[in-house]
Amino acid sequence: MASMFAKSSGAPAGVMQPSQPPQIERYEPEEEKPKQPKKVSFAQFDPDAQMQMNSMFMSPMMKELEAQIKVNTDMLDRMNKQMEDERKARLKEKQTAHIPEALKGGGQEMVSIMKSVEDLILMGDELPEEEEEEDNEAEGQEGEESGDDNDDDEEDDDDEEEDEDDEEFRRRTQLNKLQILDTHSKAALTGHSLAAYVSTLDEDNLKKFTSKITQDCQLWLSRLFRFPDSSPFYHEEHKDGLVKICRMALYQKYPKYPVEGFEALYSRPPVIYISSAAMPGLSNYLCLQLGLPLSSICNVPCSTVNGTTSIMDVGMLEKLIQDDVSAAKTPVLLVGFAGSPHLGSVDHLDELRKICKNHKIWLHVEGNNLALLATVSIPNSVEPATSGDSMTLRLGKWIGIPGLPFITLYKSSDPALELAAGLSTFNPQLKLNCLPLWIVLQSLGHDGIVDRIKHCCNLAEKMHEILEKIPTIQKIGEEKKEESEAKTIKEMIFVAIDALFVFKMASPTIVFKYVEDNSTGAVEIAPYSPVSPQEDIEEKDKLKTYYNALNTWLCDTLFYENSSVDIELIDVENEGSCIKFSPLDTAQVKGTVIEDIEKFGENLKKQIAILDATVLQRDRFCAVVEAQDNLRIVEMPSWAGLGVVQYMPEEWRERMTDLPDNAKRDINNINTELVKRLHSKDTAFSLGFNDENIGCVKFGLITDDTDLEELIGLVYSVGKEIEESSKFLEKLSEKVQKGIEEANKELHKEMDEKLMQEGLLRQVPLVSSLLNWWSPPPKDSVKGRTFSLSSGTMASTEKTYKYHMQIQEDDAPPPSSPSPSHPVNTYKEVLKPENSNPSSPQPEQKSMETQSKDKQ
Repeated sequence: MASMFAKSSGAPAGVMQPSQPPQIERYEPEEEKPKQPKKVSFAQFDPDAQMQMNSMFMSPMMKELEAQIKVNTDMLDRMNKQMEDERKARLKEKQTAHIPEALKGGGQEMVSIMKSVEDLILMGDELPEEEEEEDNEAEGQEGEESGDDNDDDEEDDDDEEEDEDDEEFRRRTQLNKLQILDTHSKAALTGHSLAAYVSTLDEDNLKKFTSKITQDCQLWLSRLFRFPDSSPFYHEEHKDGLVKICRMALYQKYPKYPVEGFEALYSRPPVIYISSAAMPGLSNYLCLQLGLPLSSICNVPCSTVNGTTSIMDVGMLEKLIQDDVSAAKTPVLLVGFAGSPHLGSVDHLDELRKICKNHKIWLHVEGNNLALLATVSIPNSVEPATSGDSMTLRLGKWIGIPGLPFITLYKSSDPALELAAGLSTFNPQLKLNCLPLWIVLQSLGHDGIVDRIKHCCNLAEKMHEILEKIPTIQKIGEEKKEESEAKTIKEMIFVAIDALFVFKMASPTIVFKYVEDNSTGAVEIAPYSPVSPQEDIEEKDKLKTYYNALNTWLCDTLFYENSSVDIELIDVENEGSCIKFSPLDTAQVKGTVIEDIEKFGENLKKQIAILDATVLQRDRFCAVVEAQDNLRIVEMPSWAGLGVVQYMPEEWRERMTDLPDNAKRDINNINTELVKRLHSKDTAFSLGFNDENIGCVKFGLITDDTDLEELIGLVYSVGKEIEESSKFLEKLSEKVQKGIEEANKELHKEMDEKLMQEGLLRQVPLVSSLLNWWSPPPKDSVKGRTFSLSSGTMASTEKTYKYHMQIQEDDAPPPSSPSPSHPVNTYKEVLKPENSNPSSPQPEQKSMETQSKDKQ
C-alpha cells in the first residue's frame, strides 16, 4: 500500500504520505465549493467493472464525438462536391462559350420548342407580348407596391395599352395566319414525312420504290400538261430549273464545253435572249450560276403597238439574232413568257417557235398561263408552248397545295447531257422529293386539278366584269385586238368552242390602276398657250406622282378591308404604281370565292367615289385657299389627299421667300399648333413639312357632301386665334422683360444710396459686425419690386412687408380734379374696418406714423 501511495503522490520511496481524505477536510465550508469526487484508481476493481465503467462514461462521449465528426465530415464532403461541381460548370461554360444558348445542355422540352415555333409563326422575330408583360410585371412589382396612391390611374392606362396591344396582336395574327389545310394538303405534308421514313429502306428496295414513283410522275405530268416525251426536274428554287436548262443547251451547242470550259466558248460566245418583262435580277443570276459574262445576256425589248408593255417584240428579236450571228456569236436559248411576271401578258409563242426552229435555239417557256394547258380547251395563245423545248410549272401555287416542288419539263434524247447538266441523278434518296406530288396527283385527279384552275379563272373573270363598270379604272397589259368575223367553217367551229368555255377568255393576272376621269373630256393645251413644253412636262410629272400616291392609298385600303382577296402594289414601267390581282398565285391559299370578289367590288366602288370627289374638288380647293389672305398652297404631289396648305402670320404674309430663321420658327410653331387643334376635331388633318422643313396642314380625302368653304374657314379661324394668342404672349413677354430690367435698375440705385448712407466701414467683414453692435443700422432695408400683368406697372413691395399681406391697388384712372390735400390711398380703405367712419381719425395709424418718424 505504501508503495502504491508513493507512486501516486510522486514522493520518494519509503516516505509515508497523507491520504486523500485529509485534503478534502481542509476545504472551508464558507466558500460552498462543490465536493470533488474521490480519486480512486481503477486498479482496485476487476476488469469487468472497469469495462462497465468505460461503457457507462466513455461510450456516450465517444458516440457524440463520432456523430459530430461525421456531421462535419459530411459538410466538408458536400462543400468539396459543390466546389467541384462549380469548377466543372465554369470549365464547361468556358468550353461551350461558342455554342448558341438554345443548343446548350441536354436539349429543350418539346413543349417549349413548339411554343417557340408558334410564336415565330404568329409574331415573326418579335417576342410574344404576354411574356414581355409578365417580365415587366415581375420587374416592376416593387415599384407597384410603393406607388399605391396612383394605382387606379396606372391600371386604367395599362388597360388601354393592353387593349391596343391585343388589337395589334389580333391584326398581325390575322395577317400571318396559316393556310387552312384540306385533305389533299395534309396528304402532301404526310408525303414529306413518308419520304424521310422510306429513305431508311435498304438500297435495292429503295431503288425499286423510287423508280416506280419517278416513272409514274413523269408519265402523268407529260400527259396532264400535253408535253409528250418529256422528263421532269424537281427543284425548290424557281430559277434553278432555268439554270439547268441553260447549262444543257450550252452542252448541246458546245460539245467540248464540259472538258475545255470557257475556252470552248471563246471563239463564238454564247447569247441567251430574255424578255425585258422578266423579273429583275434574272440576268445576273444566270450569269453567276453559269459563269458567263453579262454580255452573254441579251434583253429583248417589249412591243407597245397594242398598248401593252410586256409582250416581246418579235421583229426586234429577229434583228438582234441576225446581228449576233453576223458578229460571230452563237444564239443558245430564248426565254418566252406565257404570262409575264408583272402584267401576265403572253408572248407570241407561235412566232417565237418559228424563229427558234430556224436558228436552232432552245425555247424555254414560263408563266402562270401554262396552267391552262391542263384544262379541256387550251387558249390559242398558250397552245404553242407545247411545241417548245422546256417549260417551268408552279403546280403547287396553282392548286394551292403547300410543299410541292417546282417542276421543269424538258425534252432531251441524251441522258449523258442530262446527267452533266444536273437534270437527273442516280441517288435514290434525292428522287424521293416527288413522293408528295405522286400522292397529290392521285388524290386530286384530273377533275380536281382542272376545277381548281377553272375556279381561279372564274375569279379573274368576275374581277374583269367589276373593273369594266368603273370608268376611272384602267386595266394595264391587255392587248387590244379587233374582232373579225368568221369566214370559214373551221373558224366558226373555233368561235363556237371558245364561246362554251368563258373562263379561258379572262387573263388569270389582272393589273389595274386609278386614273383621271376622261369621260367628260380632257382639257387640252392650245398650241398658242403661254405654257412652255418644260412646264407641261413638269405638270405631267407632278400629276403622275399624285396618282401614284392615290393608287398606293387605294391598294392599302383595299388590302386591309378585304383580307380574303390578296392584292399587291407593283411598279410598272411607263405606268407608275398599279394594283395586281393574280388568283392563280393566291386564291387557293387565301380561300377566295366569288362572294369575296363581289364584296371587294363594293368596297372598291366606295373608295373610288372618295377618290373621285377628292380629285374633282382639287382645283376649287386651290381657288378657295388662294382667296384667303393668310393661307397659301404648298406643292406636295406625293400626298394622297385634297392638298396641303400653310398658314402665314400677318407679319410674314407679304414675304413668302427668303424668310429669316425666327420667321420660320414662328410659322412652324403656329402650323404645328394648328394641326393639333384641327386633328382633335377631325382626323383627316395631319401635319406635314415642306422642302424647308416648315410645318404645314395636310388635308385628307373628302366625300361628295364635304363643304370646302366651311373646311377652309375652320383652318383660317383656328389659325387666326393661334396667331392672336401668340401675339399677346409676345407682348406680355416684352412687358415682363422691360419690367425686370426697370426693377433691376431701381434696386441697383437703392443699393448704391444705401452704401453711401452707411459708409464703407459697414462693408468690411470684421469691422462691420463691431460697428453694427455699437451703432445698429436702421431696420428699413431695400425692398423688392412687383410687376402687375394687367396694368403693366411697377410697384414696391414695401406695403407687402409692412402689412404682411398683398395689397391690390385700384387700377382705375384718378378723378379729373383731385384735391391735393386728400390724396387717393385705396389700400388704406381696404384695411379699414367695416363699421369705421372715413372722416373719423385713426389713432393707431397716426401713432404708427409718428413712431416711424421718431425712429428716423
